[in-house]
Amino acid sequence: MKGLRAALADLWYLSRPYFTSAERKSAWTLLGVVLGLTLLLVGADVLQSFSRNIFYTALQQRDVTSFLRGLFWFVHTPTMPIPGFFIIAVPSLLAAVYATYLQQLLQLRWRRWLTHRMVSQWLDQNVAFRIAIEETGLTAVGDNPDQRIQEDIDGFVRNTLSQFLDIVSRLVTLFSYVGLLWVLSGAISIFGVRIPGYFLWIALLYSLFASVVTHLTGRRLIPLRIAQQKAEADFRYSLVHIRDHAASIALSDGADHEKRLLIGKFDVIYDNFLGIMKRAKWLGFLTDGLGTLSGNFALLVGSIRYFAGKITFGTLMQLVQAFSRVEDALGWIWSSYASLTEWRANVARLATFQRTMDRASVGTGKTTREIKPTVCDIVTDHLDIYRPDGSVLLSSVNITLPRGHDIVLIGPSGLGKSTLLRTLAGIWPFTSGTIRLPAEEMMFVPQRPYLPLGTLRATLCYPRAPETVSDDRLCTVLAQVGLSALIDDRDTEGRWTERLSPGEQQRLMFGRVLLNQPAWVFLDESTSNLDTASENQLYDLLRDHIPSVTIVSVTHRTTLQERHPVTIDLQVFAPSQ
Repeated sequence: MKGLRAALADLWYLSRPYFTSAERKSAWTLLGVVLGLTLLLVGADVLQSFSRNIFYTALQQRDVTSFLRGLFWFVHTPTMPIPGFFIIAVPSLLAAVYATYLQQLLQLRWRRWLTHRMVSQWLDQNVAFRIAIEETGLTAVGDNPDQRIQEDIDGFVRNTLSQFLDIVSRLVTLFSYVGLLWVLSGAISIFGVRIPGYFLWIALLYSLFASVVTHLTGRRLIPLRIAQQKAEADFRYSLVHIRDHAASIALSDGADHEKRLLIGKFDVIYDNFLGIMKRAKWLGFLTDGLGTLSGNFALLVGSIRYFAGKITFGTLMQLVQAFSRVEDALGWIWSSYASLTEWRANVARLATFQRTMDRASVGTGKTTREIKPTVCDIVTDHLDIYRPDGSVLLSSVNITLPRGHDIVLIGPSGLGKSTLLRTLAGIWPFTSGTIRLPAEEMMFVPQRPYLPLGTLRATLCYPRAPETVSDDRLCTVLAQVGLSALIDDRDTEGRWTERLSPGEQQRLMFGRVLLNQPAWVFLDESTSNLDTASENQLYDLLRDHIPSVTIVSVTHRTTLQERHPVTIDLQVFAPSQ
């Protein structure tokens, strides 16, 4: 029961935003139409059971006229005219096709809305970065955001709609057939006790027994399916990681090491899926066996009254169908248990990822960021910077970065220089204190540049739209940073991270700064792959073409430190050991 409440809570948590969003009218309309068509199909199925009764009985009596009318026209009975089987079948076919189409349309729209929402939340407020650095936010089912957004959203929407409509269909079927089954089954006497509608009681007991046994057999499938999704995602990520670092692995002769890692990760997939197979095997024996038994059981028991001459052959077949429909409706849990476990695992993963993003969106930083409308220096006041585990990285950082100067931040590796820049950028959440900043454009250039997928033009202009930069300006900047050889490839799409050398990538970043013309630029080891002459050339470019720019550098190179008139040693803010 606790697991059911958790599943319903997760379902409500994920579904409510869409059905209360700006798309709620179309969502509810589509859902209502699909439900209406589902009810129509159940009603048509009930009506067809009566037409089957007619033409089956006509077959038994060799009544050709009644048989043909039962198939293609109407048969008048003492209670009501019954339309022929195919008269019902044609509109049923149309209803079934449009029910499927509209369900898929609702599924597609819901997936689009949920994907847009999650992608936006993942990228807004640097949530993707916060999730990546905060280990406590990465539980076993909250990692691999790419899989959550691409695969789990699709599975959640598709399976939620199908399971919901399946439940509705079964409930309507149950209420539609339960009275019919009560009437058709008649009464039976056991030890002198007359039991009316005995077929209905048999269906109830049968379904209750099957549901309990199925749950006890298959409940372990839920954690196994969750573990399988995580193992598959980890294996896929490792493959992509090797593809992206193929050159480094080859130079390091690390193929055997990577092979062992991949085989080890696949072994986890193999062993876990073997566990799923073993569980599913016994569950399959149970569900398939129960399904086979139920139809034949109804035929066996009903045949007693048929051979006794109390019911016709058509009534016997209608009784078997009614029993099958009622038993199927009551046996939703055991007949759908495998798909339910997959759905539950999917909902759990997606809900956990959504909650992880919600927590990351709130943030944990306690830093006050004061944005000054006038031109001013950057000043930090009693700024404390922490690691994700809560330990202090830098304490009481009280520094002033004077506007318009070249400033260098120095200190030993691992001290927290890069983290200080992330704090100034407002993306490091583990902080407290005060930062006063001017309302001016700032650019942060990391040691490892980010080159998005697309053309070289888009990569150079990033994050600006390429069309905002003229072609002449683009070519000029490429030439200025020493990438003239790439001018002809400026509109070529490619994986530029793989095509360009580390030094060329850093040159491209300086071109990006020249295009954006920021008031402040923070360079974090941004020339580490360049020689001294190239390094000086690029720094001179910034100073010559953006005269008022404030350059804040992080570097270990003495030659580069010497060209900065302002030096700030962060060692003094390191906590005492």
